Amino acid sequence: MSQTRLRRHAFGIALSGIACLAAACSNAGPSSVPGNAPYAGVVMSYPHSGCSYTSSPVDFCDAAHRTQIEEAIRTQAPNFKTHYILAQLEERREYFQRSIVLIDSRDGTVYPLPIDAFSGPLVSKEGAREYGKVETSRQGDTFCVSGALLVYRAFEEGRFCFGFDGVRFTGHTTQYMQ
Repeated sequence: MSQTRLRRHAFGIALSGIACLAAACSNAGPSSVPGNAPYAGVVMSYPHSGCSYTSSPVDFCDAAHRTQIEEAIRTQAPNFKTHYILAQLEERREYFQRSIVLIDSRDGTVYPLPIDAFSGPLVSKEGAREYGKVETSRQGDTFCVSGALLVYRAFEEGRFCFGFDGVRFTGHTTQYMQ
């Protein structure tokens, strides 16, 4: 494939990842984890603009996030509340920041946790030196994040536990949930 055709092909794939709505997208491919449904779209249950929480720089529908979500669907078994895949998505590696999404393995719907990112503890003005920790279990009703949460341009450090009722996150409340 020529360099120009390859670029156009990649651009077309990137655009399809951005412009697709819900189950209309079929680029997900077959799942290698038995029983996981293909990607079906992102549901934002709190104030948002498109696929970003209001004032958040994170777009959960962009090509980079879509690729990571589809990879999680292909490779991860449910690890929360029997049928959800709790996936950590890379945001800013240089700051050890990731975001979290829940993916319903039965229908492929993605529910982003209302944060910009989380990291390990902040050790200096330079930030974290490691990734934050996530505790979850397949049978559990809550998952916990230890480290620093970045929400609406502010950090909060500690151990934060969340539940999910099928539509909204419960437990710890972030600025995006108010």
